[in-house]
Amino acid sequence: MNHFRNLSITQRISITLIGTLITIATASGVWSLFYFLQGEFSGYVMDDRIDDTILKAVTRTSGGDLVLQQSPQFEALKREAPTLWFVVRDRNGDEIRFGRISPACESVVAALPRLFSGSATDLNDQFNLSCKIKSIRTHLGETQIAYGGGPLLPAWKAVAIMVIHYLEVPFFLPLLLVNIIVIPLVVATALSRLNDVARLARFVNIDSPGLRLPVDRLPREIAPLVRAFNAALERLDAGRAQHDRFIANAAHELRTPVAIIRARLDAMEDGPLKRKLEQDVIRLGELSDNLLDLQTLKNATPRMEHINLVELVRDTLAELAPVVLTAGHDVELVDDVEQLDVFGDPTSLRRIIVNLVQNATRHGGDAVTLTVTVRADATHVHMEFVDTGPGIPPARRDQIFESFSRYANRNVPGAGLGLSIVREIAQIHHGSAIYFEPPTQGAGIRISLPRTNTGTNQVG
Repeated sequence: MNHFRNLSITQRISITLIGTLITIATASGVWSLFYFLQGEFSGYVMDDRIDDTILKAVTRTSGGDLVLQQSPQFEALKREAPTLWFVVRDRNGDEIRFGRISPACESVVAALPRLFSGSATDLNDQFNLSCKIKSIRTHLGETQIAYGGGPLLPAWKAVAIMVIHYLEVPFFLPLLLVNIIVIPLVVATALSRLNDVARLARFVNIDSPGLRLPVDRLPREIAPLVRAFNAALERLDAGRAQHDRFIANAAHELRTPVAIIRARLDAMEDGPLKRKLEQDVIRLGELSDNLLDLQTLKNATPRMEHINLVELVRDTLAELAPVVLTAGHDVELVDDVEQLDVFGDPTSLRRIIVNLVQNATRHGGDAVTLTVTVRADATHVHMEFVDTGPGIPPARRDQIFESFSRYANRNVPGAGLGLSIVREIAQIHHGSAIYFEPPTQGAGIRISLPRTNTGTNQVG
């Protein structure tokens, strides 16, 4: 039963209908067997197939007379049925006889020209059936044949052959084949729209608000499920919008108390407590700023323009270099070209560089060296930030771009939003942000942005 539940809709329908059809065919065959035999299974009847052997043994001479031609099949039939007899008669009245006609059938054979088909039974014959008469078209033309004394079959077997030949094969077998061929096609056609919906559902995620699955042209049984799914998406979108509003309002409201605390700290005497509180206030202020930046990125329209990314990286690192060097770290820029153009928001792209430099110096340990490489391939410009810190454990690498992810020392200042903002900016620019493992010790972040061809790339 569990295996049946795991089958596809096509397989379930096919198995159910085919099983039902086989059951009906079997039941009808058994019923026919009982009906024709009237519950009597002990009798015998002649094998209907012997008439074909007899007729093939009868030919015409050049003068048109009927003659019997011995053949291996006919010889085998004579050995199997020593009492075999038959009369073959054509439409011209010519006939040929073989064997001794049973007494019960002599009058029947005499009336052969006036008969079309039938059978004669001798009530005193232990085998029940004495002779048969058929009118058929053969190579001899319109032909009548009467025969008896042939090989006998159990009555139940003869009726079973008749049922299979005239009922099961011509009726149920085509139905079975039609079901096997047509059902998968019908189900596949009916569910083709559902496959389109399933493909679209793969794109549903937290970053695609407003996406709904189409309900038109769906089967009536499936449409309510898709409508319920769309209703769930609407509730999720509403919850996400409420969450975003809460984050934005909370971040905005945090600014006033942070400013008040800073003002009161300025009035305090210097000491370890004051320095500790100042660090906490700085961290709280950064959290507020990062939350506002994240919400702004999600809701605001960026100001896009053509930018020389090499120049932007060079200028931003020059601005950050004094702070980095004062903290005991080092930063290097590797660029083999003077100009690599992208289409983007300069402020947002500058924020990527600042966040990644701060992330490396905060979490890389003491005396970190950060190498920033700007390069390009045929379609994208890549910024790679590689530090000499301890790196990130493989189990945590998939989580570093999530909001509030703290994969390193929790005593280090930061809210865990820096890399989340980096990824958000990259996606807004139709790019990507990924972690890669550098050849040497440390961590590597690669930002890839679509390349434009407005400028000339000059080798520096």
